[in-house]
Amino acid sequence: MKYEEIIECQFSTMRDRELHFHQEPEIIYVLDGEIELGGENGAHTLKTDDFLIVNSNVRHEWHTSGEVLIGSIFVNYKMLTEMFQGEQVYFLCDSTVERSESYEKMRYYIRQIFNYYQTTEGQAFLLRRSISYQMLYLLTSSFIVKKGMSHYDSLRGISDERMNEILNYIMSHYQEQITLQELADKLYLSNAYLSKYIKRNFGLSFLKLVNNIRMEHAVGELIYSDKSIIKIAMDNGFSNLAGFNKTFREIYHQTPAEYREEMQAKTEKQEQETNSEEIMNRVEQYLTSNHVDAPEEGDSTVSVLECDTEQETLIEKNWKRMINIGPAEDLLRYDVREQIEYLKENLGFEYVRFWNFLSDEMMIFLDEQKTKYNFSRIDKILDFLVEKGIHPYIEMGFKAKEVFQNVHKRLVDVDNKNQMRIIEKNKGFLEELIRHLVKRYGMEEVETWYIELEKNSVIRSNVEPEKYFDTFEIIYGIFKTYVPGIHIGGAGFSLNDPGENLQEILVKWKKRKVQPDFISLYSYPYIIDKKIIDAGRSAYAPDRDYLRNQIEETRRCMNEVQMDAELHVTEWSNSLSNRNVLNDSCFKGAYVMKNLIQNCQKADVIGYWLASDLFSDYYDTKKILYGGCGLLTKDGIRKPSYYAFKFMNALGGQCIGKNENAVATRSGSKQISICCHNYKHFNFRYYLVEEDEIEVERQAGMFEDNERLQMTVRLKNVEEGTYQIKIYSVNQEFGNIQNEWEKIGYYNDLNLEEMEYLKSVTQPKIYLRQQKSVKGILEIETVLGAQEIQNIIVTEI
Repeated sequence: MKYEEIIECQFSTMRDRELHFHQEPEIIYVLDGEIELGGENGAHTLKTDDFLIVNSNVRHEWHTSGEVLIGSIFVNYKMLTEMFQGEQVYFLCDSTVERSESYEKMRYYIRQIFNYYQTTEGQAFLLRRSISYQMLYLLTSSFIVKKGMSHYDSLRGISDERMNEILNYIMSHYQEQITLQELADKLYLSNAYLSKYIKRNFGLSFLKLVNNIRMEHAVGELIYSDKSIIKIAMDNGFSNLAGFNKTFREIYHQTPAEYREEMQAKTEKQEQETNSEEIMNRVEQYLTSNHVDAPEEGDSTVSVLECDTEQETLIEKNWKRMINIGPAEDLLRYDVREQIEYLKENLGFEYVRFWNFLSDEMMIFLDEQKTKYNFSRIDKILDFLVEKGIHPYIEMGFKAKEVFQNVHKRLVDVDNKNQMRIIEKNKGFLEELIRHLVKRYGMEEVETWYIELEKNSVIRSNVEPEKYFDTFEIIYGIFKTYVPGIHIGGAGFSLNDPGENLQEILVKWKKRKVQPDFISLYSYPYIIDKKIIDAGRSAYAPDRDYLRNQIEETRRCMNEVQMDAELHVTEWSNSLSNRNVLNDSCFKGAYVMKNLIQNCQKADVIGYWLASDLFSDYYDTKKILYGGCGLLTKDGIRKPSYYAFKFMNALGGQCIGKNENAVATRSGSKQISICCHNYKHFNFRYYLVEEDEIEVERQAGMFEDNERLQMTVRLKNVEEGTYQIKIYSVNQEFGNIQNEWEKIGYYNDLNLEEMEYLKSVTQPKIYLRQQKSVKGILEIETVLGAQEIQNIIVTEI
């Protein structure tokens, strides 16, 4: 089925376009360069990002002396007039002579249409249609010229109301066999008077006027359709081919067939200069490097947060509990330790999670036959953590060493042995280990630690539940004997694994003699089903609220089987890839804040993946940014995701209001802290490419929209007085390491002074203002761009 489009686009680099006209209203938009546009509506100079509308059947031309890139949007005349009950509509829209909110909104819609016009996927078709109708609604709301308006007659060249009525009637019925008598009866005039009136004012007889209007519509079909000439004649009100040919010769001095042949030859020549592959590539390149945001005052969503300062609930900052670092041996590195200290000091994480604790790199060689070990390296990393006031969160399994480029491809892939059985064979070693830890660090310290045993890694083969339970109970029994208060749990569940039914596993676990202190969950939005992926389905789960839904489902399963344990999300992110440029972007900051706000009361621990890009440093990471999952770059530069945690940590301990975009809190003092975001989820384009193939310059096209968010926070029951409003903001311009890197030309070979400069300039923007409360209400308004995050501090002066 072929769908009739309400709009068509054409792109051109033609320097000269001769005088022409067409039935479809045309929006002419200069993407690059400058043109002189002339014709029946006068002369106009259009520069880059200027646009205007040429109305139906208005002759126009353009000329330029330099390079130019022009985009045109043609509005389907038939569909448009049908929407207005057959009445021809006119528009007055010229950005060279007017500036307003409506023009900014039009510019945004036009660029969005151009942006999606080349793509052929079904989602692009639907999205383009949606944007097209939004643009047409704005066009017919803000730029339509209606009867009675001063410009209406000038656009049509007619100043007499009766003439308008005559033309409207003919235009609405030109396809029918209308007569002078029918029109005279409608206007309550005599035949003779009406005939003289038309001849005097139009310079044509009634029949010639009707045939001229018919011809205007027929010519468009003659040029732009493949209909036969006789069908065009009949469809446009001519009773026979002979009459059509006679009228055509009188106006164009040639036959319709000759005219069609001549115009098609011209069209073929023009098409060589429009919509060619070279031009379309230039259009795409230009649009991606000249991204247009939604206008500040228009195309905004609105969010209102109502807060009562006298109604408070405790807020648990579960995001501060723990963060992932990497394999245990990384903690022996000076640069990793330096960044851990920085994160502890500035973000206050209580626990650091690491794995491969029992590995050759840590001088622990466990074997079924012969075991060798030396605790000196374990002591070094634990000494460091305890000295810095950081508690260990130790994953006791044997996680494979892997760095993902995308979900299908690992850059580093070093699998470990099946160590479940090896642990069973080394009970003596486990006793020696726990005795050593208690002796070195003391019972009180070790009781604060968390010990996790995962059942399987994120996308590795599963371990059978009963086998896992056996190993878990060995560790649990030995460690609890020496340190009863230590926290031991697992099993690193992945709900998106079709081979793993969480509720069934928990039912089996509930029947065992040993119950976990906590259940651990991994949350990465992928569909790990080989059958689905092999069938061509994208591996990425499109769920906007994936983490929240995963936590709620896990809670449901735990409640169903009456599993009384803490819930720890030990790993979560939007991506496993450490080569995804979105990890460095403002998107990641908004993604983090959105999820922390959504889930601050839903789990006991939410451990973000990952602290530092040092985890994935490799041969291919010579650039300053390479898409690592860390809050900090390998050089210690703060990313937008870091500031999401920083802003959230500034919240007080008492929540006074929360919605999907914001949370407001107060501390024991009179200070109120608010965090808000304008998160934008992926559109279909994100799911059509591999994560490591996304280009920095084109990432803006990966999201559902770029609309601003108008955020209002209404604080009730505040004391009368004046308040200082301080807003910290991270957006595309401020606090965005990608933007700062672009400013220095994506240069990588920086010296120490230049690197320190880059660190220092990657800072949030700060806004200050004062505001008075009115009748116990303080209303704070702010605007957030797409993917922007803000922390608002309210203090009474």
